Amino acid sequence: MFRTCSLLLLIFSLIFTNSFAIRAEDNLAASLNVPEGFDVSVYATDELAHDIYSITFDARGRLVVSGQGYLRVLIDDDKDHRADRAIEFAPEAQGAQGLCADEKYLYCVSGLGLHRYEDADGDGVADGASQGILKIKTGGEHDAHAIRRGPDGWWYFLAGNMAGVTGRYATLESSPFNTDHPPYAGTLLRIHPELRGAEIIACGFRNAYDFDFNAAGEIFVYDSDGERDVTLPWYRPIRLYHITRGIEAGWKSKTWKEPSSYATMPYEVGSFGRGSPSGVVSYRHHTFPEKYHDALFILDWTYGRVHAISLKEQGSSYTSEPELFLSARGNFGFAPTDAEIGPDGALYVSIGGRGTRGTIFRIQAEGADDSTAITES
Repeated sequence: MFRTCSLLLLIFSLIFTNSFAIRAEDNLAASLNVPEGFDVSVYATDELAHDIYSITFDARGRLVVSGQGYLRVLIDDDKDHRADRAIEFAPEAQGAQGLCADEKYLYCVSGLGLHRYEDADGDGVADGASQGILKIKTGGEHDAHAIRRGPDGWWYFLAGNMAGVTGRYATLESSPFNTDHPPYAGTLLRIHPELRGAEIIACGFRNAYDFDFNAAGEIFVYDSDGERDVTLPWYRPIRLYHITRGIEAGWKSKTWKEPSSYATMPYEVGSFGRGSPSGVVSYRHHTFPEKYHDALFILDWTYGRVHAISLKEQGSSYTSEPELFLSARGNFGFAPTDAEIGPDGALYVSIGGRGTRGTIFRIQAEGADDSTAITES
């Protein structure tokens, strides 16, 4: 009798615990506002990934996540769009502010700079120590940030205004900025596909944290404001720039900022007042409604908001129609740090930063076809 009661209590406890966890996740998802026609769910909670910095999808469609002191692959065993467990990809890894998976390699911005791990067998665990690519300052909020592979096969690497990029980083003669024409403040580097040299193709950012390409291969960078100048006439808000080769964004120093009217400034696609830009991702899938195809989703950490930016060609650049796509209800702490589009066409948004709770939300259109499923093992 005692054993039977104990067994029943254990079963009840497991059911209650699981039900409580599901209700807690549902409550988190219900704390976010999304446009009509979209569903929000929780893909991973703080127990699997605390204080998230960055996310990416690997070659097998698994979500890779990094935060303070960890680098993990999240696994959805039962394919219900909720991560069930995590694999430690590299136990010695530090928090990466930038991640990019490319076939068997995982590129990280952490430690001594830009480096990559190899996972030849695809088991979600690095085969050994990482290979250094570029030494640069990382870890600080104004140091090196995002890495992406461009449509031209080259690597694009975004560094903040305290990363210490000088003309010496331009090792290719084709670079618009070099020791004779030195870069300043935040920079965007272009690295050879086989990692043989680099160009500096843009500079002068306040502290741009992320960027992405649209379907036409154009680059869009989301730059920070000068928050200390907010009450002054020369205050510059957070802005989404269309970046062309050789452009200068004009943040010379704390007291010298060139206005948008200068011909050397990049084209301003959108302006959003105060905030702290974090993730940027272009929607190149089909499960969202057509109005979002090739739109940019841009994240603001401070004010807990995600804008969808629909682009329209205008002359040699673009105009935009910003939409507040995702925001928090009430006092819910929503601090988005990164976003990616999954193989299933859903938008995955992580929260974290400065030791806060980590969660990954999955936003998908109602009735979307999930035939392009995430494949995991």
